[in-house]
Amino acid sequence: MGKSVFVIISAFTSDKDTMNSSIPLPLHKVCGRSMLHNAIHLAKQITSTPPSILVDKNAEQIKEHVSNAQIVKVMDMSTADLIDLHALVHLAGNADMLILLPAHMPLVTSTTLQTLLQFTESRSLDAAVMSIEDPLSDISFLHQVCCFSTAWLNTMLENQKSQLSDIQAFHPADINELLIVNDRVNLAAAEARMRLRINEIHMRNGVSFLDPSQTYISPEVRIGRDTLIYPGNVLEGSTTIGDACILYPNNRLHNATIDDRVTLQSSVILDSTVGQDSTVGPFAYIRPDSIIGSNVRIGDFVEVKKSIIGDESKVSHLSYIGDAQLGKDVNIGCGVVCVNYDGKRKQRVTVGNHAFIGCNVNLVAPVEVDDNAYVAAGSTITENVPAKALAIARARQVNKEGWVDKREEKEQKEQEEQKEQTERK
Repeated sequence: MGKSVFVIISAFTSDKDTMNSSIPLPLHKVCGRSMLHNAIHLAKQITSTPPSILVDKNAEQIKEHVSNAQIVKVMDMSTADLIDLHALVHLAGNADMLILLPAHMPLVTSTTLQTLLQFTESRSLDAAVMSIEDPLSDISFLHQVCCFSTAWLNTMLENQKSQLSDIQAFHPADINELLIVNDRVNLAAAEARMRLRINEIHMRNGVSFLDPSQTYISPEVRIGRDTLIYPGNVLEGSTTIGDACILYPNNRLHNATIDDRVTLQSSVILDSTVGQDSTVGPFAYIRPDSIIGSNVRIGDFVEVKKSIIGDESKVSHLSYIGDAQLGKDVNIGCGVVCVNYDGKRKQRVTVGNHAFIGCNVNLVAPVEVDDNAYVAAGSTITENVPAKALAIARARQVNKEGWVDKREEKEQKEQEEQKEQTERK
């Protein structure tokens, strides 16, 4: 049975912090996730026990961003010594091993932490510090990744720093993991290396990238095999993409669920679902809480908000579908608007299966268009349309014969009268 482990995350502002920001250093993001949340994620991969987080002057801001973790506020620890650590070792409780993990080292991996633990245990060490220096010098425990035997730590902390001689250096396989973020230059460097690491994982899992350096993917994103991703895509949050999809350039997806064989082009999809074999874009905007069915076509300059669009339906261009439910095989013509807001309340539009909505139609909610109904182009619909009916809600066309000639004669007469008045003056 392996030894129990406890993780303490140091979320201090580095004594060399030059971010020039009102945001606490640990809350700056790398690939869409804050460095602090990245450290918490690492801790969860090492042990099921929630970590403790050491904070200083930014305690209140950090508390707003974390849950299920013990926040320990201490004084300014940028110059912390071993006696300060002695006051904190009780946080580990009955754990055998203690890992100190600085939040501002975002490139450290769970594999490296596991290897650090094995390194310490296999050599029966009392302590190991992740470093490229051997022998160790200028140790700053709260700004380096360290692994301690908690039993030994209590005894060791009672001694003077100069008497420590049993700490060994642990050399990570990738020295880039030692990168400390304390300015925006290092933050960008960490972002680039983390982005490449994430994209390499997806490539090894069967995803193709035309240019991995120009594709931005958050750590939680999941992508199916045989999906092709063009440059300029931004995939955020818990987005999931199925197999054999094509993401042409410049899509942004946040917490989106995309089924198999979907094609996306230059579109934004937020907190919504797109069914298999559908196409979206270019320049479509799928707002939160929308469900797009299978074999659906969402075309250019279409906005969908909090709506359900049934299988095999088409909204091809220049339309707003808000607070609506569209059935199967519905055709929405160019320029259709679901008028869902009366100035006080949002209300819903319902369109049945196989309905046809012509161009430039306003569907004024609350209103229903039943199955197989037709709505003529240019209509403003304020009443329900029965099944298989044709709704026409527009003024009847009137052709006025000779109207142009009469207009020109009138204008000529007015010009002649004006000329006569000018001559009299």
